[in-house]
Amino acid sequence: MDDLENTTGTDPEDTQQPQAEAKKNRKKKKGNTALKVVATLLVLCIAYSAVQTVYIFRLNSGLAGITSYLGGRKNDTQSSSDSGNGDDTDSTDSSADDSELADPWFSLEEAASVTDPDKDTLSTTEIVDMVSPATLSVYVMQKSGSSSTKIAAGTGFIITADGYIVTNQHVIAYAMEDPDTYYVTVMLPDSEDPVKAEIVGGDEQTDIAVLKVDHDGDLPCVTLGDSSKLQAGELVVAIGNALGTLDDTVTVGVVSALDREIENDGYSLDVIQTDAAINTGNSGGPLINSFGEVIGITNAKIVTSTSESLGFAIPIDTVKTVIESLINYGKVVNRPYLGISVTTVADGAYFGVDAGVYVGAVVSNGPGDEAGLEVGDKIVSIDGVEINESDDIIDVRDSHAVGDKLTFDIVRDGDDKELTLTIGDSGDYEDATYTTDDNADSSNDNSADSSDNNEGQDNEPDSTQDTQGVDNNPFIHK
Repeated sequence: MDDLENTTGTDPEDTQQPQAEAKKNRKKKKGNTALKVVATLLVLCIAYSAVQTVYIFRLNSGLAGITSYLGGRKNDTQSSSDSGNGDDTDSTDSSADDSELADPWFSLEEAASVTDPDKDTLSTTEIVDMVSPATLSVYVMQKSGSSSTKIAAGTGFIITADGYIVTNQHVIAYAMEDPDTYYVTVMLPDSEDPVKAEIVGGDEQTDIAVLKVDHDGDLPCVTLGDSSKLQAGELVVAIGNALGTLDDTVTVGVVSALDREIENDGYSLDVIQTDAAINTGNSGGPLINSFGEVIGITNAKIVTSTSESLGFAIPIDTVKTVIESLINYGKVVNRPYLGISVTTVADGAYFGVDAGVYVGAVVSNGPGDEAGLEVGDKIVSIDGVEINESDDIIDVRDSHAVGDKLTFDIVRDGDDKELTLTIGDSGDYEDATYTTDDNADSSNDNSADSSDNNEGQDNEPDSTQDTQGVDNNPFIHK
């Protein structure tokens, strides 16, 4: 019986051996599967990398990506659709188009430029090539024994081939006030050394001055444009001696706004606003339109140090007659002049004082003085025009000519009075002296000592003269 059991029973060792082999086979299959997965993933990664590399290459070469914004770019799908029967010629043309980078669709220069059927619209580089040779750096030098020191700098531009130069009056204020101590030099295009310039004349009201240099042969000069045709958003280029050390600096922008009213040394000016950078040292330089014409004279003096992308220029139309008068007579003539300064008193500024425009200063022996106007008079109307702000007086004055008579309705010490003023010529009052309510005299000329200058920069403006209780409005000269 025992022999039968040993014959028909299964040996434990024989049973364990197949199980171990099966387990080993299963482990081997799992290892093979994992290896296959890793290999597959590796192949996919390589394929993906290859596709990405090709796509990036096509993007860089302009053969793929968003092409609807590129001017002249043909739509590949439409080209294929239009070919229809797979014409070889169409395929060749499409390939030729795709092999070249399409031109950019947008250009700020083109977008902001204006057109005129009678004029060529220029690129920025063409504008610079045209105007830069006639743009100069202007320096004010102080004599010191046998040597000289640069104390102020600005920009100017040549307007005639025989050497007349336009700049800002405040740039050369020192030399105008004291020519024995200070003088002006400019850097001509063909000169390595500064050349001394003669001061022909200056006008504080418009902040314009004219210089003259002697030169053998004709000098390059600018073309003056028409600032009345400017539009907001129009392209403009400024060239100047930025910071007094970086001559021929070019900045580009647009006309941000027109007819911005600013106060400059007690005078009201309507100026062009631009986002082209107008830095210290740019004063007196040209602001140029798309046709290469000077349409403004940049002025860094009226830009505050805290402003950004905010520059101003005096419209060329405003000063054309001033420039002509300075060249012809050395001063501005036939410009209506009232000989008074006014200030606007705000409502409630003083107890018992009505809001309005009051005489703040009178030029001794000037038109206002001779008419009987006095400091403290409230100007109610002029020639029937109600006066609510200083601009109202300017509008009335500028609508008349030298020699015209104006009727002033005023209030003095509570009494109504009527006075007649004969408009004078500003050219006769260049050295006029204003008398204020404290009987202190102040010169109407721009004194060099009233400017805080830094070497290599424009003559900086003096702080604005404010009168307590008058809504912080400075005296406005008339």
